[in-house]
Amino acid sequence: MDRFRFALALTTALAILIPAGAAPAVTAYTTDTQETLLRATPSTSGKILLTVPPASGVELVNPNAYTKVRYKKTDGQMQEGWIPSRFLSQRPPGSSRTRELEAENETLKAQLGEVDKEKTELSQKEKELTDKLTKLNAAYEVLKDGSANYLKLKSENDSAKASLTSAQENIQTLVQENENLKLSNNIRWFVAGAIVLLSGWFMGWAAARWRKKRRRTYYY
Repeated sequence: MDRFRFALALTTALAILIPAGAAPAVTAYTTDTQETLLRATPSTSGKILLTVPPASGVELVNPNAYTKVRYKKTDGQMQEGWIPSRFLSQRPPGSSRTRELEAENETLKAQLGEVDKEKTELSQKEKELTDKLTKLNAAYEVLKDGSANYLKLKSENDSAKASLTSAQENIQTLVQENENLKLSNNIRWFVAGAIVLLSGWFMGWAAARWRKKRRRTYYY
């Protein structure tokens, strides 16, 4: 407490030495164990202006046994008054710091929740993309196999068409040769028949002539 009073006295001296408006505001904090009365004068009989909640920050105006402070009310207006210096501290009280840490913790929890949400969304998106990629790879493999089968079937079909064309040409050749053989055979039979007929006619003519010639010889 003596150290605090020394600090308050030093602050007062600085406030006197430094021109008004040039001195930076010094902040102190009320105790976190109870509410503190803000009075109009530096005494226990001074008029109570308001009650300062525990662990509230105030600006030091005139520190002493009673310290003149400025307190920012809930409506944003500043209220000057006197508070016993023993109820002030230059450091935030534990409960105030705890509330700050709790607020920071809640903020971090909210941020962590957002991060977890984004992580879940990204994980879901990654899973969807992985599934889509798997399907695309499967479709690609099917297409690749289908292309290979198509090329194989096309090659076999082209080969079969070529074989069929060759077979048809061979059949036409055989048919033509068969027709030629039939025609040649008919011609041979026709020639053979003609030869037989001519031979018969010649033999008949020769025989008739011989008989005629013999008759003439007989009469003479």
